[in-house]
Amino acid sequence: MAVALVAFPTRLDQSIGVDFQLYRDVTVRWLGGGAFFEPRQLAGPYEITPGDVLYPPLALWLFMPFAIADGPAASAIAALAWWLIPLGATALAIASLRPRPWTWPILVLCASNPTVLLKIWTGNPVIWSMAALALACALPWRTTAPFVLLKPSLAPFAAFGIRRRSWWVGAIVLVLLSLPFGSLWADWLTTLANSRGGGLLYSSLEAPFLLLPLVAWAGRTRGG
Repeated sequence: MAVALVAFPTRLDQSIGVDFQLYRDVTVRWLGGGAFFEPRQLAGPYEITPGDVLYPPLALWLFMPFAIADGPAASAIAALAWWLIPLGATALAIASLRPRPWTWPILVLCASNPTVLLKIWTGNPVIWSMAALALACALPWRTTAPFVLLKPSLAPFAAFGIRRRSWWVGAIVLVLLSLPFGSLWADWLTTLANSRGGGLLYSSLEAPFLLLPLVAWAGRTRGG
């Protein structure tokens, strides 16, 4: 797996942490009074290219703590935390469920999926959506499941535990966190309406991220 993790992104000329750096830089720009979305995304139809921001304004709550890290040491620690927190939380959640042996081959297939390896390599924010669902699967409450909507295209996975009261607590918190961004939500909807080259197929490639905790939960022998 380690070989695949290195070879696959290298073949596609993707630098390690390129997504993390992108969203960190965009957030720094926004905090300094600049735009969160590129002007061309708001001007009219455009083809999605690397560097285009498609995440909702809500994601700024996630990006900001990593953007305000100042100095080489703090930036390095922030970068390390960007990976360690969601990947560590997911691993611990899956381990706590003690999934049955029949799930192990499926878990390996999901973890070794090329898209999963690539997006871990680039530090794509989808790793945080995975962690949110993993915690909802492992803990007795489902409060974190709505936070999968950090990536709205993965909305079906965010419905995990929707019949629980704790899920709705998380949903209310999500709505409250969304309120401060006001008109930025209109800009986000405009960027989606103007975009070309995305769609459901693009989002489906990230499904193995969310299947990891769900498969472990389905085959659990304890917790969850």
